[in-house]
Amino acid sequence: MMRQMKHCEVDNEAWPNTLSNKRMRTRSYSYQRSHQLRWLWACMLVGVFVCGGATCVGRSRPKNDVFAPPVVFQQPPSLQELTNFVNRSLKLERLECNNLSITSPEITGKLNGDLVWERPRNFKFSAYFGPRMFGGPVLAAGSNDEMFWMQTTVPPPPTLVYANHEQFNSQAGPRKILPVSPLWLREALGVVEIDPTLIHEGPHIQSDGRVALHTQFPTHRGIYTRVLVFDASHATIQETRLYDPTNKLIAHAHQSEHWYSSEIDMSLPLRVDVQLYPDEGPKLAFTIEVGFYLLNEPSSASPSTFAMPETTGISTYDLVQLNQSNQAVLATPPTYTQANPVIRSTLVNQRTFR
Repeated sequence: MMRQMKHCEVDNEAWPNTLSNKRMRTRSYSYQRSHQLRWLWACMLVGVFVCGGATCVGRSRPKNDVFAPPVVFQQPPSLQELTNFVNRSLKLERLECNNLSITSPEITGKLNGDLVWERPRNFKFSAYFGPRMFGGPVLAAGSNDEMFWMQTTVPPPPTLVYANHEQFNSQAGPRKILPVSPLWLREALGVVEIDPTLIHEGPHIQSDGRVALHTQFPTHRGIYTRVLVFDASHATIQETRLYDPTNKLIAHAHQSEHWYSSEIDMSLPLRVDVQLYPDEGPKLAFTIEVGFYLLNEPSSASPSTFAMPETTGISTYDLVQLNQSNQAVLATPPTYTQANPVIRSTLVNQRTFR
C-alpha cells in the first residue's frame, strides 16, 4: 500500500547568472574552471536521454492528430492509475539521437550533438559547434555501470572530469559543481518511473488545473523530494522539480511540445528548459530541442563504446575529490572493463539520484 506524506514547500532562490573573471586563474582551482566544469556537465546532461524509439520522427514533421498526445484520463487519476501509466517508460531500453541542439545564455550560438544510451547507465555523447565535418567535438561525455565523465577541448587545456557513480551519490557535504547525478536528466526529459514502495503525496489538482505528485526518495545524503506536474487529461509531464534534504530546489525542468509514440504508448517532450542550482556559484540554465527520436533499435555498440577515453595529455580530475577541496588535484581514473549488457525491465536500479 502506498503511504501518504505531508506537503513540502520550498523557496526557489534566484542565483546570479554570471561568468567568472579570468583574473581568478591565479587561484589553485579557479572559479572560472569550476564554472566551466559545471557548464560542461550541463551539456553532458543534455546528451544523456534526449532521444528514443523504433522509428525516426523529425521535429519539423507537421503537428497533427497522429503525433499529438491522446487523452488518457477523463477525470483526475488515482495514484495507482497514474503509476500504471507513467511506468510504461520501462518499455524504453535503448535511446539514440543524431540531431539535437543546445542553447544557453552562457554560450553564443548553439551546440549540435548526438548520443546513444542503454539502460541503466550506458551512454555516449558528443557536441559540436557547427557541422561535424568542420572539426571534432568540443565536448564528449559518457557513462557506464561504474562511472561517468565529461571531456572538453575549449577553452584549453583539454580537461576531463570523472566520478564513480556510487561515490558521487553517497558523498556527504556540499556539491560545489554538480547538484545531481548526470542520470537525472532522463527524468527531466520525461523518462520517469513511480516506485509504489516509496512515500507519495497526491496526485492532487493544482490551482492551474494540472496534476501534481510528490515523492520522497531516501538516500545516503538524506530524503530528496521529487515533484512531477502533469497535464490533467493527456498525462504529459510538464514540470519536474527536485529538492535536496534541506528542501532547497536543486533542479527544475519545464517540458513542452510533446510528441506521442504509439510504439511505447507515451509522449516525450521535444523542448525542455532546464535550471540547475549547485551549492556554490550561479545557476545553470539551458534549453534542449530534440531533432528526432529513435527507440529501442538493436544495439551495435562495441565493448569499448562506453569506456572512458584515453587521458594521456589531458588534465584529469576526480569530481568527488573536487567536492572535498577547493584545490584541483590531478587524478588517474581506474580501468573499466565493459560487461555484457543486461536488460532490466523492473524498477530495480532505475533511480537517477541517491
